[in-house]
Formats: sequence, structure tokens, C-alpha cells
Amino acid sequence: MNNPPDGYSTDTVMADFYIVTIIPLTLNILNLLGSSYIFYRTYLRWKFDYDNFNLLSIKFPFYIAITDFLFSEIILIDFSYTVSNVSVLETFGEPIVWPTPFCEILGFFNVSFTLLNMLLVGSISFVTWLRVVQEYYFDWGKCDYKIWFPVGFLSFIIPMVSVRDLGAKKYWCGIKDGSNSLISTLLLITILLTLLTIVFCYVHVLKTFHDVKDDNSSSIAHSEVNVEQRNSRNIIEKKILAKVLTYILVFIFQYIPLMLNDIFELVKVHYILLNAISLSAISIGGISNLFQYVRNERFLIIPNNSILNGSDSLNNNINLEEREQTKSLN
Repeated sequence: MNNPPDGYSTDTVMADFYIVTIIPLTLNILNLLGSSYIFYRTYLRWKFDYDNFNLLSIKFPFYIAITDFLFSEIILIDFSYTVSNVSVLETFGEPIVWPTPFCEILGFFNVSFTLLNMLLVGSISFVTWLRVVQEYYFDWGKCDYKIWFPVGFLSFIIPMVSVRDLGAKKYWCGIKDGSNSLISTLLLITILLTLLTIVFCYVHVLKTFHDVKDDNSSSIAHSEVNVEQRNSRNIIEKKILAKVLTYILVFIFQYIPLMLNDIFELVKVHYILLNAISLSAISIGGISNLFQYVRNERFLIIPNNSILNGSDSLNNNINLEEREQTKSLN
């Protein structure tokens, strides 16, 4: 346990405690609910609209919701012990965290699920760049194992090589305070490389979309019908990929507080508010992921047979690429 610093009163310690627990707990509970909603919507998509289930705009938010859910679940389990022992903090000014070896296990999964979240976004950003900029079709393999296997391997092997640096922090379990740990350095390098990769891919894909739009506009002036027939499938695909970009953009901003917190940890500078934000960063990204999902897919999902009936009232409740596919079928 960590004794409060000299000059700290119990009231100050309690204020720090509420900042670093209430903010993450609230946001991670919201993230769990949002992830559960995306799971439910994905199930409905699988049940009623299986033909479009493999669209990247459907799979990407679903995969991100899986990592969000796992991370938030670990955070809630971690803080549940600390919050349930708040009386010890009020009496002695000493926070209580999970004992060994449970704290080390929670710290391991805390770091692993953080890496899983960021590496998954980075990988899908790279795949999107390959498809749009390089025009290379990446085969994801059965059950998308070519994405999940390398991402999962790296996410668990990185904390495993420095497992001794995992354990009790002041209010939760993660990378131990006060150690120049290998895992902190590896985590910072991973965040920087992933963030640079995402930004690079995002900018290049946006530029490609802009260039294609300009080319199509000039071509349509000469032969509008032929161009639309020739490019209809590509247009639908690019609308789907444009949705993916909205999810990627959220995670560009999500990694900044994680990166700053890791830098401060390495130089042994601690800001309680930054700690709370870093523990909430993934859940904030997950809530934003839900917002983008509802914005892109709307609240309702309509079975394929209803879509193909061509009802105008139903068309208001289906997403854009489905309407385009319906038009092309007709």
C-alpha cells in the first residue's frame, strides 16, 4: 500500500480517490452498455441481413466493441475491490487494491486489452489503406484469423515479457509505480507507432477518396450513364469504407491521453486527473464508437426481404450502402 505524501490531508486523499474512481467507473459502465448494444445490433444483422453481415462497416465496430467490453470489464472488477474497501482509506489514508497474485493478473489483462484495442484499430486502418490506396484485396481468412491472431499474439506477449513490472498502483492494478519498466517503454513505442500508422493511413485514404471524387465528377460530365454503371460497385464500397474512417478518427484522439500518461509515468510525474482520463480513454473511445455506429446504421435494422420490397418508409431506417445495393439489384 502507498502512504499519502507528506502534507496531504485525508480530505485531499479522498478527493483524489473520488476523481480517479468515479470518472473511470462511470464511463466504463456506459461503455459496457454501449458495447452490449452493438453486440445486440450485430446479432440482429446476422439474423435478418446475413448477406451484408461481412461488410467492413459492420465488422469493424463489432470487433472494437469486443475489445472495449473486455477492457471495461477488467476496470470494473479492478476498482470494485478498492471501492468496497473505501472505509480503510477514510480511516488510515491508505488505499486498498487487490492482493497478490490477483492484482498482477488484473494488471496483465489491463495492459493486454489496452494493446488489443489499439493494435486492432491500427491493423484495420492498415488494411483499409491497402484496399483504397494500393487497391489490394486483403484476405482476412476464416473467422478473420489473419487480423486477430497477430494482434492477439502481440497484445499478450508484450506484457508477458515483463510480468514482474505488473502489480499494485495507488488505486488500481497495472504497471507498478516508481519503476523504469520495460513494459512502459514497449507500451509507449507501441502507442506511438500505432498512432503514426493510423494517422498515415487515415490521411492517405481521405486523399484518395477526394481524388477519386474529382475524377468521377469530370468524367460524368462526358458520359454520366456509362461512368455510373462502371463504377457503381466501387462507389458502394467507398461509402462503406468512408464509414470505417469515422470509427478510425475517434481512436486517433483516444490514444493521445494514453501516450501522455505513459510519458509522465516514465519520467515519474503523476497527475491524478491524467490518471483518471487515461483509465477512461478507451471507454470514451467506445462511447464515441457507439455514437458513430448509431449515426451510420441508425436505430433500426430491417430484414433483407423488407428492403427489397422498396418501401420508401422503410428506406429511411436502413443504412446507405444497403439502399445503393437495392438500387443496383433493381
